[in-house]
Amino acid sequence: MHCRCFNRIRNSRGFTLIEVIVSLVVAAILGTIIYTFIGSTVVQSANPVLLAQKGAYLNGIIENMTGDYKLLMATSTSPMATFIGKIGVENTGELRSVYSDGLACSSNATHCYTIVDNHRISFPPGTPATETADNAGKIIKVTVKYQGLSVTALFAE
Repeated sequence: MHCRCFNRIRNSRGFTLIEVIVSLVVAAILGTIIYTFIGSTVVQSANPVLLAQKGAYLNGIIENMTGDYKLLMATSTSPMATFIGKIGVENTGELRSVYSDGLACSSNATHCYTIVDNHRISFPPGTPATETADNAGKIIKVTVKYQGLSVTALFAE
C-alpha cells in the first residue's frame, strides 16, 4: 500500500519550472507591447484638451485687455498712451500677469504671459497693404504669448 501512494504522487502531472518561466516571459512581452501601444495613445489624448485650455486662457487675457481699453477710451484723457504703458514693454521676455490673474509672476507661475508686440502702427496707402511702425499711428498692435501660443490684437483710436 505504501508503494501505491508514492507511485501516485510521482505520476501526477504539473507544470515544470521551464514551462512556468516560458509563460512568464511570454506574458511580459505581451504586457510590454500592450503598454507601449495603449500608454502612448492615452498620454497623447490629453493634448487637444490642454491646447484648448491654453487657447481659452489666452482669449481671456485679450478680453481683459479689450475691456480695459474700452474703459480707458471712455474715461482717460490720453487713453492710447495709458493703455500702451499698462500693457508693458515689448520683446523683453518679462512675465506679466496684469490682464490674467493679477498675481505676481514667479518662475513656477502658470498664468503669466509675455508681450511680443506693443507699438503703434499705421497702414499707408498702397498695394499690398503693409503695416508700418508709426509713433503717431492711431492703431496699437499687441501680440501676447502664453505657453507657446500667441495672439495678435489691433486696438484703434
